[in-house]
Amino acid sequence: MDITIVIPVYNRKALLRHTLDCITTGPAGGIPVIVVDNGSTDGTDKFLESYCASHPSVTTVSQPERGAAAARNKGLSLVGTEWVYFFDSDDRFEDIPHSWDSSADMIAFPTRQKTENKVRVRAYKPVSDPAVQILNGMLNTISMIFRTSWLRQIGGWNTSCRIWDDWELGIRALAASPKLQWITSKPYHTIIVHSDSLTGPSFKARYKLQLETIGLVLDDIRNIEPDSSARCRKALLLRTYILSGKLLYEGDRNASAACRDFILEHFGSKPDGRLIGRFLEQYTAMGLRGAWRIALRYMTNRKQL
Repeated sequence: MDITIVIPVYNRKALLRHTLDCITTGPAGGIPVIVVDNGSTDGTDKFLESYCASHPSVTTVSQPERGAAAARNKGLSLVGTEWVYFFDSDDRFEDIPHSWDSSADMIAFPTRQKTENKVRVRAYKPVSDPAVQILNGMLNTISMIFRTSWLRQIGGWNTSCRIWDDWELGIRALAASPKLQWITSKPYHTIIVHSDSLTGPSFKARYKLQLETIGLVLDDIRNIEPDSSARCRKALLLRTYILSGKLLYEGDRNASAACRDFILEHFGSKPDGRLIGRFLEQYTAMGLRGAWRIALRYMTNRKQL
């Protein structure tokens, strides 16, 4: 299997051994692993030196430019295999598909998510439409395998993204119309949500970065096919309303107001879809789940998708 695993790390000394052991002792043992240290200050670098000395399939490099995307791009630049797979330093690795379409540009499969003691399979819609990725987020860091040359061709990871960089990459990748194989048989890995993870449970601590990334995606879609661009723009509007609702649910009205200001600035005072958007905002603010499903159904019924 001609594939390399790339893992960015920053101050993960306490968690990294478990992740690396899951890879090196599991079914994927022997696959090359590149760990990119993104300027850790907790001794992660010393741990990696020791670990690599006893595990020849694992190598480590440093990337002083901060940010997971920059670290992933550093790893990508060093990959010499046909395929590349990115993993996070605090998640549980179980296996990877052992066969796929050799002519594909991209392989996708479902994942699980663990929050405290609850484990669920993340919502997964195998639909190659970037607007669906905007609403559903079915493509995340550990659910995508790329042909190395193709990922480089579309620009790799966006270093301007300080959060949700995998969401942005999933949208941009689908917008590039890859030859994509969807695997639906089972989830392969588990995302661990904890207080120090970027997936973390709180939206109010990270909403400014999330709005920044939504703005970057608005730039991404400007130059794609017009009908697809319009669908994506509508989906981004609804996604922003849903984010506002999550912030209301968490009790942060100021953050919710910032989302409304963002909508006014980027979508106008009376954007098409504002009524369903406000409904989704209030629906989410009540703690109800599945707003993205309602948004997707609305757009499908309106023949937007």
